[in-house]
Amino acid sequence: MGIEDVAGIIGRIADGFEEACVKCLQGNKEIVLQAITEQMYSGLNGEAELLSPSYDDDPFFNENGEWYHRSEDYKAWKRGITPPATGTMLGLPPRPDEIPNLFIDGTFYGEIKAKKGDKSLIIDPGSGNGPAIVEKYGDEILHMGPAATEYLTEECLLPAIGAFFKECGYK
Repeated sequence: MGIEDVAGIIGRIADGFEEACVKCLQGNKEIVLQAITEQMYSGLNGEAELLSPSYDDDPFFNENGEWYHRSEDYKAWKRGITPPATGTMLGLPPRPDEIPNLFIDGTFYGEIKAKKGDKSLIIDPGSGNGPAIVEKYGDEILHMGPAATEYLTEECLLPAIGAFFKECGYK
């Protein structure tokens, strides 16, 4: 192979690398969504931090209503409907008992969608309770954390990059 051939391969890689990565991300949007919901179910945001406020600190339990000063009862109720469990895809540990997972009946999780942006994947919390949940717990709940990023890189991105390099003539 001559220098012109090598230069052509490098040029094709440089010209299409970003687009190939974005295409991979957009093509695996269901995996991204699954990773984000698994993080939340484990009580984590995209910074790998526990969701806050916890049930022990949430001002909601100081408001008049059914759960007024009943955070312990709420935690017991949540254990019954969504018991802490190890993540099946990312292997994240079960959430601590006092940490929310933002899941009650699945409505919020079901409304989260991934939309193609120009050069990105946009995670949309939906139009139901999603915006209020994001406002309370932060935008980071819709970001991929380190475990999700590592999983997507190993399972999707690296194979896609390998295939792209091969398409460009790199062996």
